Amino acid sequence: MNDIIKYSGLKDLSSEEQSILKNIIEKEFPKIQRLLKNPADLMVHIKTLKKETRKRFLISMRLEMPGKILSNRNLETEKGGDWDLKKALHKEMKSLESEVKHHLRTDSETWKKGTGLKALFNKFKS
Repeated sequence: MNDIIKYSGLKDLSSEEQSILKNIIEKEFPKIQRLLKNPADLMVHIKTLKKETRKRFLISMRLEMPGKILSNRNLETEKGGDWDLKKALHKEMKSLESEVKHHLRTDSETWKKGTGLKALFNKFKS
């Protein structure tokens, strides 16, 4: 496939954190690929904020499809990330998946023909 996953900001992560990141992304990205009909590239950007002995992870993702670029911004990202890398990754992947579903409208029911306002007015006319 032409689908490519690119990472940036890995230099701030330890080798264990890098392997966790890559494993989760490689497991979750096929779910998004199945929703898409065209190949897409995923850009993952990680920023770590160090507070004393702990790290806070800011993760942002961008999905580049032919003719469209989707990026996710959820509430956790705007607040300043999460302390747990796994939790932060799963939240971002879920957010990106919902963004793709919203863009493709795969979860919403399609309008049935004859259920709109026009059909309602036609019922009252006859």
